Amino acid sequence: MQLFLSLARMHHIRSETKFRRLKAFAESAKISGLAKKGRPGVLVFDGEKEAIRTFLSNARSLRYLDFHHIDTVPLPQQTIRRVAGTRMGLHEVKDMAELVQSLEDISMKEWFRLNMGMAKGP
Repeated sequence: MQLFLSLARMHHIRSETKFRRLKAFAESAKISGLAKKGRPGVLVFDGEKEAIRTFLSNARSLRYLDFHHIDTVPLPQQTIRRVAGTRMGLHEVKDMAELVQSLEDISMKEWFRLNMGMAKGP
């Protein structure tokens, strides 16, 4: 089973009602991921390609302001840990530092920083 890692961002995640629906969409699509609430809202999640498509389609239906699916890449085959560990669904992180640390744990920190425009120059 090939897993893919996906990144999406939006202007903000504030509404508890929308966030609960986002979490329900993640569980029903069988994806595992992390969400940073506030501004900007950031979602990093993994799953099979079709599960990611389903989740993104449902997330777009919530009409978040400035919602962007930024990138989806295959997780390296040697990756034994998913972005949220063994937990399915979306799980909130307290800040960007915690999100970046989770990505560093699966060797995807640079991919994230590059796609979020946070990469350091030469």
